[in-house]
Amino acid sequence: MAFSRRSFMKSSVATVASTIVAGRPSSVFAHPRTTDEFVDYDALGMANLIKSGDITAREALEITIRRIEAMEPIINVINTRTYERAFDKAATIPTDTVFAGMPVLIKDMVDVGGVRRSDGSRMMLTNIPKENVKYIDGVEAAGMNIVGMTNVPEFAQLGIITNNKAFGLSRNPWDLSLSTLGSSGGSGAAVAAGIVPLAHGTDGGGSNRLPSNAQGIFGMKPSRARMLSGEAGGSHSPVKTNQSLSRTVRDSAALFVHTEDPNGPFKPIGLITGPSTRRLRIGFARTIRGGMAIEAPVSAAQENTAQLLRDLGHEVVEAEIPVFHDEFFRNYNGAFLGQFSVFNDQALAISGVEAADSGLLDPFTASLIAYGAGTPDDVAAAGLDYLATVPVAYAELFSKIDILLSPVMPFLSIKGDTITPETLVNESVLALIQHTLSFTVSANVSGHCAMSVPLNWDPESGLPIGSMFQAAAGNDGMLYELAFELEQSRPWKDKWAPYSVKYIPI
Repeated sequence: MAFSRRSFMKSSVATVASTIVAGRPSSVFAHPRTTDEFVDYDALGMANLIKSGDITAREALEITIRRIEAMEPIINVINTRTYERAFDKAATIPTDTVFAGMPVLIKDMVDVGGVRRSDGSRMMLTNIPKENVKYIDGVEAAGMNIVGMTNVPEFAQLGIITNNKAFGLSRNPWDLSLSTLGSSGGSGAAVAAGIVPLAHGTDGGGSNRLPSNAQGIFGMKPSRARMLSGEAGGSHSPVKTNQSLSRTVRDSAALFVHTEDPNGPFKPIGLITGPSTRRLRIGFARTIRGGMAIEAPVSAAQENTAQLLRDLGHEVVEAEIPVFHDEFFRNYNGAFLGQFSVFNDQALAISGVEAADSGLLDPFTASLIAYGAGTPDDVAAAGLDYLATVPVAYAELFSKIDILLSPVMPFLSIKGDTITPETLVNESVLALIQHTLSFTVSANVSGHCAMSVPLNWDPESGLPIGSMFQAAAGNDGMLYELAFELEQSRPWKDKWAPYSVKYIPI
């Protein structure tokens, strides 16, 4: 039997009422489950329904809660539910804001006032920031309603698998045996599963692009310091930026307007609404020097993307990523691995014993701390000196091309149990992580903008394969214009994962 919009909403209200017991969700399966007729709407589409009075912000929230409760037992992507806070907010969000009360999920690595921030760690389970960071202020000013916090690897360190001992493994909606990638893996899976059409993520080494690549959605890493600060105190991370993972480009572009810093180093790009007529010179890097061989499906997908660009009238030329894999990671590790001792200091302050013995940190994190503790000061200094040359190398590359095209990662997929929170760090574990990050992380060191766009699906497995596009620092608008053009030429919004609310009643 087909449900009308209002009959769906009536069922939704009854079901959601049953899920809120003393502020905690109970089973949603006491009421009949039905097909979600709103699943094909993106965030702006749902916001238009709210603005027109077809639904209310509260009803949009109720729909999202039903989706969470139906999908969580399958994919496990929510660390903290903020239902009561969201119901209070739904009554106050003006309908003339851009998103008019649309629910959003926030990655569990940023401060939201009054909401637990765990960073995926048992050590942080009682950490409740008092106030929003500026980026979250921008998200809420845009009319988004925070309904929960998404799963992450502990302190983002187990970066290619979203798993931790505090909350467990997040599963990829395209294949539950596969990794969501990370560290914004919980956010990516929530979008791919249709829980929300847009979720927040942070990208410190590929964390928005890798999950988007693995889950058939759009992921953006803005230029360094382009966005409102995501750090307490208003500073900017030297490598990490905040933005979103989404089903459509327009949702991401609309949020971008309200979360970019008007006082930052770049002139705000404003609202990008479609493609540019400008034809671009696009450099195509098929591999990275010194890296592992690219798997055949990934290579074929990038060749297909390059041909699409030619068909659209862009000039595609040969290019090389301006770093050598081994040299880059040797210096990257030298510069950063020793800094993980801060987590050991926190564990020691709380428990009185070292991280490995405290029971507060996952064995992976504790072993990473121990591994990095032996980094000599001269190695760390040499690493920082080398990393300072990376922005210069990319600036020279972007003086010759407008955009750089490459794979997002060399693999088609990674099994979810390839590395676990119990895994102890050694050379081979680090090598796997580094190969996975080989195409993405140098953009974070350089500070320029990059995005993953879902343009191909493997014909054998059916898995999505993203293509990464990078542009010079400050050229975020150019990336959005290209993303709109690619989305129009090869739409992906209606390509749904098997384990999503498109196919699973809520």
